[in-house]
Amino acid sequence: MNLQVEAPFQVSEPLQQLIEDKVNKLTTFFDRITSAHVFFKDEIQRFQKKDQRTVEMRLEVPGSSLHASASEESFEKALIEVTHKLERQIKKYKDTLS
Repeated sequence: MNLQVEAPFQVSEPLQQLIEDKVNKLTTFFDRITSAHVFFKDEIQRFQKKDQRTVEMRLEVPGSSLHASASEESFEKALIEVTHKLERQIKKYKDTLS
């Protein structure tokens, strides 16, 4: 599987390892994932006056593309939330194939 990470900063080794672990976990639910694209965004919510760390992930599967995003106070928490959302999408996608 092809894994691409895009971020406006240098991704640290622990964060890179967490990304790889979470994406590999998704392959246990569906082994035909061809590629994963992970996007990191650092945003400031002007009205709430707090920083939001956003992670978006797109998985390419045969005949379709699955996408999820999450915003949390840290990239690690957002990454965990995104993988939970994609787990549910993968399970639904597999049900449509049956």
